[in-house]
Amino acid sequence: MDGTIVERHIHDGADVVAGDLLFRLDDRELQAQIARGQAILARDRALLGKAQAELRRTQELLARSVSTHAQAEDAAAGVRIAAANASASEAALVMDQTRLEHTRITAPISGRAGIVHGSEGHVVRGSDPSGEGLVTITRMSPMKVAFSLPERDLPLLHAALAGPEGKGSVRVLTSQDTPVSTEADLTFIDSSIDAGSGTILAKATLNSNEGLWPGQYVRVELTLGMHPEAATVPLIALQMGQRGPHVFVVRPDETVEMRRVRHLDGIHDEVIVTEGLAPGERVVIEGQARLRDSMSIVETASAPIPMAQGSYAADARSVRR
Repeated sequence: MDGTIVERHIHDGADVVAGDLLFRLDDRELQAQIARGQAILARDRALLGKAQAELRRTQELLARSVSTHAQAEDAAAGVRIAAANASASEAALVMDQTRLEHTRITAPISGRAGIVHGSEGHVVRGSDPSGEGLVTITRMSPMKVAFSLPERDLPLLHAALAGPEGKGSVRVLTSQDTPVSTEADLTFIDSSIDAGSGTILAKATLNSNEGLWPGQYVRVELTLGMHPEAATVPLIALQMGQRGPHVFVVRPDETVEMRRVRHLDGIHDEVIVTEGLAPGERVVIEGQARLRDSMSIVETASAPIPMAQGSYAADARSVRR
């Protein structure tokens, strides 16, 4: 509704609780309208009572054959008209009282206020063309983080929500000089996949928001399952061929074996290998284009020379997916 601010009870950045009074608008005109409406309602109720008494007298006279049926019908119609007028007056009064409540602008939620755009004497309108409003309140707790995953992970997401304890846990990290880390629970999966990007939106609710701020960019690590026997190798060790992904495994006699593997998405500069590679085996990380199965190599830490390759031992730690 439109009005002029006469009281302001909030300042920039204030913490508010749902129901706190933020502003009060000038309500003198509405108070006068309510008083007028109450008087009109009292008049209409009095007229209704008079019409009802008239109807009773007419019915008594009709019973003694002193009055006519036409007079009784007129009296009944007068009661209905008076009742309708009283109902209309009561509805108008309720409308004015509701508008009066809107002159007290209270916090709809608990949270933290942003910049306050209104002050005493400021005229506000129900439809603000600027779209700024008087103040924006941001809920500070519980906080949620939104992120997107490839649609191929959708079955794992559903399993994470319905699965046993240990699945669907989320770790949220910041990229500040002093990183902040907190745990969260996966609570939402969008109802449709974004056809443009082929991703699905998911949300997690943070268990603690200490050190985090609404709108902040964070890194999310989501546990969708366990692969205890998986290994990680450098991303550059994974090669793509006509028969699928493979790595060159270094045998004890310093020859190489081209071995097909199955892998999951990478973590930073590493890739998760779930099949085809045992923890502790060494893989070639340089010069794979010159290698063939069963070729000999010489491991060196210096710059590569013909037939010289670098190797890396597969990490034997458990990998979460």
